[in-house]
Amino acid sequence: MLALGQTVFWDEPLKAALPILARMAGIDVALIAGVHDTDYFAKLPGGLIAKEPFVALPKNDGSTKGFWSAAGEFSSLFGGEVAVTKEHFARAGVSLDKWSDGDTSKIDEATEAYGWRGIASTDSTPLVAGELPLGALFAVIQRTFDWALSQTADALCEPKQRAEAIVIGDRIHAMMCDAVELCSGKTLGGFYECLLPELHRLLTSEPSKAEFTRTTKLLLLNAETATQPRFDFVDLFLRPETSELACEAYNQAVESEEVYSLDRFGTGAIPFDLVIPGVGRGTIRLTSQSLIVMTPNPKFVSLNKPVESVSELAAIVDKNFPGSALVGKAVTLISQLSQEFVFAFNEGASMYVRITRKMNNNLARAGISIKANPILRIAWETWNSLDATDRWFHLPHPFQNPFGAEHVSAETFSKSWREVVHQQKATLELLHRSSSPASRIQALHRIRGGRWECLAREFETLAECLKPLRQHMDTIRTETASVYSRLRQLKQEWRETERAMGEHFRQHVRAKNSDAAELAKRTAFASKISTFRAERRDLQMRLQELRKQAASLGKEKLYADARNRRREIVREAEYATIMLVREAVISTKGLEHANNRPASWWMSVVSPNGDWFRRMLETVRLRLEPLVGDEG
Repeated sequence: MLALGQTVFWDEPLKAALPILARMAGIDVALIAGVHDTDYFAKLPGGLIAKEPFVALPKNDGSTKGFWSAAGEFSSLFGGEVAVTKEHFARAGVSLDKWSDGDTSKIDEATEAYGWRGIASTDSTPLVAGELPLGALFAVIQRTFDWALSQTADALCEPKQRAEAIVIGDRIHAMMCDAVELCSGKTLGGFYECLLPELHRLLTSEPSKAEFTRTTKLLLLNAETATQPRFDFVDLFLRPETSELACEAYNQAVESEEVYSLDRFGTGAIPFDLVIPGVGRGTIRLTSQSLIVMTPNPKFVSLNKPVESVSELAAIVDKNFPGSALVGKAVTLISQLSQEFVFAFNEGASMYVRITRKMNNNLARAGISIKANPILRIAWETWNSLDATDRWFHLPHPFQNPFGAEHVSAETFSKSWREVVHQQKATLELLHRSSSPASRIQALHRIRGGRWECLAREFETLAECLKPLRQHMDTIRTETASVYSRLRQLKQEWRETERAMGEHFRQHVRAKNSDAAELAKRTAFASKISTFRAERRDLQMRLQELRKQAASLGKEKLYADARNRRREIVREAEYATIMLVREAVISTKGLEHANNRPASWWMSVVSPNGDWFRRMLETVRLRLEPLVGDEG
């Protein structure tokens, strides 16, 4: 089995459970635990400025919208990468942009994911994680872990339990410092590779029997490694008899997806990248005369003949770019490694599996038979398993209203969290159906009670108070609309009369064939236009009178006070709705996401005696997910 993760501080070390589960089932399983260090490290989102080379940022739908930091992310207990989007608020009838009145910090605060920080590089040059020097990055890693550890410890009620958590946190800090001293090349990838077995041991309380590696090693391409099954899939895109069909299968799979088709990378592109030491990562392009690697500064190699196999590609790469790794793009990497390994993914991991299956099925329909071991999906019952511990939690603020308490026992949290998720989804649905201010206040009354019962009654009283004003204003609006309608009609009649008068002038006056009757017609035209002018003046004066009436009615103290109070209540309801939506999203999507993919170090910090992890072993569910055919 193969387990790959971009960071060791999230869910990846939990896969240390696989050999234990296999042993319990009487099965012999070999686990390769690797650090996926061939992707680029996250960059600072556009628009943000930082003086330090690395910074830890929250995830929100404002200043860090779309921020991604897979190789440097940290979550505190109950936290995760689920931001509350503007769309969530819009569905509840609140425009965050309008509500914030230009204050972007309000949007950041309202949409921020609870308990998550990701590290970003401020260097504009793309940096591959495996070659990133620790240097200043290590200090930011320590500080960000301290933040997550502190929030986690603060969630424990009892001083003794908090002290135990800090002891384990100090132990993890010591592991980090030791790994820095021991890690190969003082890079982020080497640091994670050294730290991963220690985190396995911390979680399982036994030495790990896994083999530890990195994708820079696992996917090293040279003459010796090219014959390994992990590179068989690459051959499909190189052999003359299959290359065109394979590229078409890939392009069809990514069509209508947020993934580039191969033509977006240039002529001869295949869905694999080369990671060149000291240069970077880039798409491989092959023509009959050249190999091009689209690194930040592209690399070119002249060819004597077209490359028609992975062995031929390996020879060229080994000669020109020794030590390079050949890595499938997001969609092809899964198929590449499934030739040799059973990939272990936690539930919810990798959004690309569905597209990979489409590509593999396209290949099968094209008559290309491929080997693809199924994925092993791991479904943790993180929160259900908390009942094995004796912990008491001081719930973080976003969870207090949904759970109806500031303090809960681990067993209570375990037994109630799914019902809380169900209730909060119902709350979101109720808010989504409450489109008007009145219905939103009634919804708040049903959800929150308390002062909202009083405010709902007051809002109804204000509506009755303002009813005469609305009736007057409706009458004014109706008459105003009638006046404007008459003005439009008058304009049309005036234009037609002037046109007729002009035609009469050309036929009779200018032609000098008008008699008394025709002169009378011309006088009638002039009189009608004069009448139009007088009527327009009267209508415009009436409009002014109606505007004054409307303004006067609005200024009457009774109505003015009622409208001001109504606006206050609406504003208060908007703020309450924002808080409700935020809490509901964090307590539904956030908790569900963290249940599937918890940070492994939570188990040790919260439950140092191992009770939580042991219960997770008892409750975990495993399934095989095929990569060819139906999902199953």
